[in-house]
Amino acid sequence: MPSSYRMLFRVSFGHAFFADGVLRDLRMVPVPRCFDKLRRAGLVLRQQEDGIAAYGDDQAVERLRLHIGAAGRSLGMAFQVFFTDPHFFAYTAPAWPSGKLLFLDTADSVTDETGRRIVHATPYVEASAFLEREHARLACILGERVLAPTPAMVVQVDVSNALLDVVDARARHFHVRFDAAGNRFRDGAAGCGAVDTDAGEPASGGRQFAGVNIADRHRAHVFMPRGAIQMREVTPPRARRRTPLVTVGKAPAGRPSPAGPN
Repeated sequence: MPSSYRMLFRVSFGHAFFADGVLRDLRMVPVPRCFDKLRRAGLVLRQQEDGIAAYGDDQAVERLRLHIGAAGRSLGMAFQVFFTDPHFFAYTAPAWPSGKLLFLDTADSVTDETGRRIVHATPYVEASAFLEREHARLACILGERVLAPTPAMVVQVDVSNALLDVVDARARHFHVRFDAAGNRFRDGAAGCGAVDTDAGEPASGGRQFAGVNIADRHRAHVFMPRGAIQMREVTPPRARRRTPLVTVGKAPAGRPSPAGPN
């Protein structure tokens, strides 16, 4: 890519399930109308490991300004999003309603406490962002019929003169963040963890369910979690192991017992 090109906008995806917070198993494809706008303006798309980015030189920026002026409003660059991990929907919250698509627009983005542009007003994507496939906002982007294969969501980048005037590239980098789904357990259900710890209420907030024998004749207490436990790629420890007490046994006959501390 020529050195005269600069990043005009970027969309990145994050997920609380992953240890590094990055969602990688996805593919973003511009809808036909968006592809035509990108081509006419001379922008170059580059797939990123966590999303997509668009680049252009000064001439491309000027062409975008002309298109904005001719339209009398900002340009909507819409992308279909496909999640390529078959287990994505199992560890993601909110749950995907049947027959609906998730829709996000960078025009609704806010700045979080770290200075990043988030494409939803809440820390994570909410269920209110789902729309019926025939919804007017999606129909004007995807056309009368939803494209095949059907995307899981649509992201629209609001390209305005204000966005093109931004000097700090971080303000043109938009983030989408998903929360991890949680599992709920019933009393006696399989899957609860057995930990060798003191009886009672552990720090994780669970309640004691039963005592069990584990390997090497160790005794352990099983605790049932209260409510849901969020799924994680790497599960953090939720209880501490009890240090065995040091005991002094009887000395063999004819031999003195070990002397205790003075």
